[in-house]
Amino acid sequence: MDNGYYLPKMKQFIFLLFLLGLVMSIIGPLTSAYAKPPLNKAIKRQKNRNEYTRFETIIDALNIKPGMSILDIGSGPGYASFLFAEKLHGTGEVFATDIRKDFVDHIAAEAKKRGLKNLSANVVKEYGLDAFYTKHSYNLVFLSNVYHCLDDRINYFSELRKYLKPEARLVLILYNQVPFFTLKDVIDIDDLYDSLNKEAGDSPFLKYLSIATKQLLKDKTNVGALASALIDDFNRMLTDPKFYKGFYKDFYFKKDFFTPLERDYANWLLMTLKEEGVLESPANQINAKAMRMIIKLNRLFIIKRFGDFLENDGIGAYIPAGDANRHTSKYVMLRELETAGYKVVEETKMSPYFDAVILTPKTP
Repeated sequence: MDNGYYLPKMKQFIFLLFLLGLVMSIIGPLTSAYAKPPLNKAIKRQKNRNEYTRFETIIDALNIKPGMSILDIGSGPGYASFLFAEKLHGTGEVFATDIRKDFVDHIAAEAKKRGLKNLSANVVKEYGLDAFYTKHSYNLVFLSNVYHCLDDRINYFSELRKYLKPEARLVLILYNQVPFFTLKDVIDIDDLYDSLNKEAGDSPFLKYLSIATKQLLKDKTNVGALASALIDDFNRMLTDPKFYKGFYKDFYFKKDFFTPLERDYANWLLMTLKEEGVLESPANQINAKAMRMIIKLNRLFIIKRFGDFLENDGIGAYIPAGDANRHTSKYVMLRELETAGYKVVEETKMSPYFDAVILTPKTP
């Protein structure tokens, strides 16, 4: 062996291991903190989320009756679990489950403090249907922004179905991937105003502004009314199947308005919509799936041009944790749940950012 060659290589290898350890010691805690926020931050985030999710609204609509057995899967710090237990007025049972012990301990302590004897909290395993679920039967199963976290979902919900009572409901809260804009999205109305006034005369944005909005842009005497009018116009742009035409003909594409990746995405959406033959149809005759694609395409144009003046590109003050949450396809989810033996009985828009889907087990 040529030790003169071998030893330097060993030193390089050891040095690389040292560097790797150093890097991991720095980014490891950061990664963990992102994946698992501390309990206090998770509680605050869940409260903030409720401004958009509106758990009270959906729970009130679920017609909760005394004596029901309710399972909250992926309960987090327990916001919805507490509401369910209170709604039952001391009757029935609410089972809050999560993979994090600190969440479960918090729920148990808070339930004791609030005198909610019908609420219990349980740690469950991260993958697969935990054995705990098989010990009870349920009138209602509730999951809020949890579906994307589950592994092997068809088998998971097929197994869970065995423990649902007759007429039981499965309720899923999902992030709306293509939300409309709201007033809370506008963070810089002055600069948005200035930017619009600098648009060229043939700008597709100016073309789609209402007469009332254009008047407000001229005098700028009522900032509140201007913001409301702009949001209404942006939302009309979102659902217009012909809105894209102004961009494929003008300078936006010629001057690299999009990155190559964004351009490919826009072209893919447009090609798919053309193949489905919906772009020349009136908006009220376009099916929900195609309309979502139209909104995605048009939203891309709007946030590329005016995203700097909107909160998080118009996705709202609360953005769900993790890209997986934002990109979970409701259509994939519904196909999986149909295969697992469920049928949809109701879909409800809870807010501009969240939808509720209610399913029941199919009759054998």
